[in-house]
Amino acid sequence: MTLITILSAAGMALGLGGIVPQIIRMVRARSAAGQSPAGWAMCLAANSAMAYVNITAFGALVLAASNLLAALLAGVAVALILTLGRRPAPLSLPPLEQLRTQELTILREAVTTAELARR
Repeated sequence: MTLITILSAAGMALGLGGIVPQIIRMVRARSAAGQSPAGWAMCLAANSAMAYVNITAFGALVLAASNLLAALLAGVAVALILTLGRRPAPLSLPPLEQLRTQELTILREAVTTAELARR
C-alpha cells in the first residue's frame, strides 16, 4: 500500500463517518433539529463533483464509489430534514432522584426544609 492509498482510505472513512451518525440521530429522534438543508445540499454537491473528478480524471472507481455513497447519504439527510421538519427533539429527563448526581435532590430538600421551617 502506498501513502496515497492509505490517505484515500482514511478520507473515505472520515467522510462517511461524519454523515452516518447524523442520519442515525435524525431517524432515532424523529427530528431534524439543528440540521441545515443548505449544508447537506452543499455536501451532496461536493461529493457528486468529487465523484465525477475521481471517475473522469483519475479513474479511481473506489474513491468515486465512496463519493457517490456520501452523496446518496447527503440526499437522504436532505429528505429527512424536509420530511421531519426542524422541530426540536422531545426532551426526556429522568426523575430528580435518578440523576447521576444527587445535587438537585439535595438542593430541593434544603429548599423544602427551609420553607417548612419558615412557616
